[in-house]
Amino acid sequence: EQLKELYPPDIAQILNQLSDKEAAYVYELLDNETAPEVLLELDEDKREDLLATFSTKEIAEQLDNMDSDDAADVISELPEEIQNEVLSQIEDIEQASDIADLMSFEEGTAGSLMAKELVSVHAHETVSACIDEIRRQTESVDVLYAVYVVDDNEKLIGMLSLKKLIVSHPLAKIEEIYDGDVISVKTSTSSEDVAELIRKYDLVVLPVVDQLGRLVGRITIDDVVDVMREEAEKDIQLMSGIT
Repeated sequence: EQLKELYPPDIAQILNQLSDKEAAYVYELLDNETAPEVLLELDEDKREDLLATFSTKEIAEQLDNMDSDDAADVISELPEEIQNEVLSQIEDIEQASDIADLMSFEEGTAGSLMAKELVSVHAHETVSACIDEIRRQTESVDVLYAVYVVDDNEKLIGMLSLKKLIVSHPLAKIEEIYDGDVISVKTSTSSEDVAELIRKYDLVVLPVVDQLGRLVGRITIDDVVDVMREEAEKDIQLMSGIT
């Protein structure tokens, strides 16, 4: 009962101080929504030790309830010999496919930071059809950061203001009301450049496109916090004369 009153980071802090056996016992008491969030907040060593006590099916169940980028990060920490086995155990085939795609991107790039979960609509759709599409897509998106607009070839062409969406006539076309001024990065863009763009333009979310300009993912501010921290540590080391 006391665990239910704590936030995931607080629970993770407690688990970090327990033995592996104790941590596994407490973790089993968590509900399906809280457990994956706690897993992400654990120290890497503790998370590795905890996952070692799980079967591949149990690990797959945890990944099934995570955003694709977080799940890809966790599975990449597992021994290579069981990564494919865990992927094959994930019940949501689309989730498993998204994770596999993200794992293929080189470390230190936008592709390795992004998540697949996003909301997009086609420019030729009406406002009414767009609202229906947003309702359908938000089933897999916990937080609606932005609505992206794509053309018939899935190329990113802009963003849609929720305010405009609400006040516009139901039969108006999205192409008449969307904002074509959108900042994006390619999957190959370096993590440092991504962090700099988010910092420079004070963004909370950044869309990611492939080499053809097709929308493939999005990066949120929390995804680049670690990158910013590492950059700051490097700067401090340089100023201190530490190589």
